[in-house]
Amino acid sequence: METLITCEGCKLMHRLLLPAENESGKTYFVLKNYLTHLIRERKIQRFRRSSGWLDIDADERKKDPGGYNGPERRLSRIVDWTLFPLTIEEQLRAGHSVEDVLGYGERAREIALKLKNVAKTNLSVLIQGKTGTGKGIAALTLHKLSKRKNNPFIKVDCGAIPPTLIESELFGYEKDPFTGAFSKKLGRFEMANGGTIFLDEIANLSLEMQTRLLGFLEERVVNSIGGVSPVKLDVRIISATNADLAGRIRSHPFREDLFYRLNEFEIQMPSLRERADDISYLAAKFLLISNAELEKNIFGFSEETIDFLSGYDWSGNIRELKNLIKRAALLADEVIETEDLLSQAYGGETTESLDSCLENAINRGNSLHEINESIKTVAEKKIIERVYEGSYKNKRKTCQALGIDYSTLFRKMKEYAIQ
Repeated sequence: METLITCEGCKLMHRLLLPAENESGKTYFVLKNYLTHLIRERKIQRFRRSSGWLDIDADERKKDPGGYNGPERRLSRIVDWTLFPLTIEEQLRAGHSVEDVLGYGERAREIALKLKNVAKTNLSVLIQGKTGTGKGIAALTLHKLSKRKNNPFIKVDCGAIPPTLIESELFGYEKDPFTGAFSKKLGRFEMANGGTIFLDEIANLSLEMQTRLLGFLEERVVNSIGGVSPVKLDVRIISATNADLAGRIRSHPFREDLFYRLNEFEIQMPSLRERADDISYLAAKFLLISNAELEKNIFGFSEETIDFLSGYDWSGNIRELKNLIKRAALLADEVIETEDLLSQAYGGETTESLDSCLENAINRGNSLHEINESIKTVAEKKIIERVYEGSYKNKRKTCQALGIDYSTLFRKMKEYAIQ
């Protein structure tokens, strides 16, 4: 426990969560704004502050049970709890910090510093990163930090618009009965005039549209379809992609001159695995949001759940974490346990016995390598089952005996349907 609460990631976690213990000594990480309620309901016996553990029974609450205003209530006032049910745009408009939005870990602070610095300029910004890393949030944050914040922020998903419509969507068209256009349509660039246009999944643009976009970047004018007079615009371009644009340049699906025009300043969004010190903070944020959206009152996480979240693979990055917390909050009673996460995080089937596995593999004509892998899977299940039973179904002792972490054990138990 001491290792868990003194690590850098848990120091960051304390902005929203506090370690607490119930009567039986079970440890939870509780949302600070639920602390007073939990004390009043006698659901926790003590909680940890920066100065150490505070025993509830030794507090002045006993002297004034009707009007307690102890340290946990003062602590709850540190955090503005109205922050988290708001959208990202509403948070930024209300003056909350970039760190409140992105996180307080080392990598998040690096991103926040880059956004603050480049927001003061009119440079075109290219945001790169895997799916779910928060590229859209970074783009919106950049706009809201800039002098253009009160002007339009227009998002275009270049991968969602059919190639036959992308030109008219971006640049618009004029009324022209010969082409079937009976009214004028403004393009997204004109709609963004004075503000910012965010071209998401920029790598999906065809070479023809790349050429048109390059022309706009050079001249800053648009020619709508059927139009005769070019329109000069003042638009900042932010683009994003999860593709390797440098690699696409070498294989020629993406223009090198356009790449350098878009990439006057680059921001690389790290994966969630690279932001381990922010996972608990983000999980707490998403729990607060989920409570508001689902009208639930989940007050926190068990210690095992925090261990699980810290060791999970997060192939879907922040988006996966947000969805996982929301679904777990829907299933949970008062606190999110690992069981609430496991049914969402993993799926699998029970493995068969060793003898039947070997017989079936031979009958199917599997190779020696395939048979070895099948046997290894069955053996692994049996080992985990035996150690787990021998540890009286204590997951912590099972992890210690097998030399694995919580997330690995939970994943294997779910995969092999070990109860």
